[in-house]
Amino acid sequence: MNETFARKYLSGLDPLIERVVVAQMMPGPRTPGPPVEWHIVGIARDVRNGVARDEASAEIFLPLWQSPWPRAAIEVRTMGDPAAITSDVAAAVQSLNPDLGLDRVRTMEQVVDESLAGARFMTVLLALFAAMALLLACIGIYGVISFAVAERTHEVGVRMALGARRSQVLQLVLREGVALALAGLAIGLGGAYFVGHALKAFLFGVTPTSPATMGAALALLFASALLACYVPARRAMCVDPMIALRAE
Repeated sequence: MNETFARKYLSGLDPLIERVVVAQMMPGPRTPGPPVEWHIVGIARDVRNGVARDEASAEIFLPLWQSPWPRAAIEVRTMGDPAAITSDVAAAVQSLNPDLGLDRVRTMEQVVDESLAGARFMTVLLALFAAMALLLACIGIYGVISFAVAERTHEVGVRMALGARRSQVLQLVLREGVALALAGLAIGLGGAYFVGHALKAFLFGVTPTSPATMGAALALLFASALLACYVPARRAMCVDPMIALRAE
């Protein structure tokens, strides 16, 4: 049995002196065979036999000669190129039984890639949607700040005519834009927490609330918002006070 089976069903017991009764798996029919009592001879480490991101399930391992099955899979570990020993493995199998053939010979990297193909497609799709959302957000911030600067052209001209420096005008516009961006990030952080849990099924090797992931996302969004605010702020800094006053 594997570690999960022992932990789930034989917690607190010595597995090596216990027996388990399991219905015999019969080749062909879908219904299981009669119950068979099995003596436990060891505990194997957990292995993910399905998708790599799934947790290991409780499993038992039976000798093939005691519980025959028409199909079997073998794994071969090598220190060299796995593709180079395919013919050697086939020759070894043929030496045991000439009627046996090999099917779907793959490396472990290929097995993992196939199991994660669906998750990777969803990740790429979500990344594209996220990039589009980020682009639209930057355009929206740029438009709002640009409109606000245009509406305050006369105010900026008055400030500069009264002695305000260009750097102060730049800081004024950036400060207001950054305040809006920080408020949006605070609201978005709460939404990201719940959305991250909803997308937990597509995550592998990272938790939905990983500090590194959240920090990287917040830094990217804040940098994008800052850049979207800088362009109209730069334009406000270059306003000629006389032209601004005449326009009013």
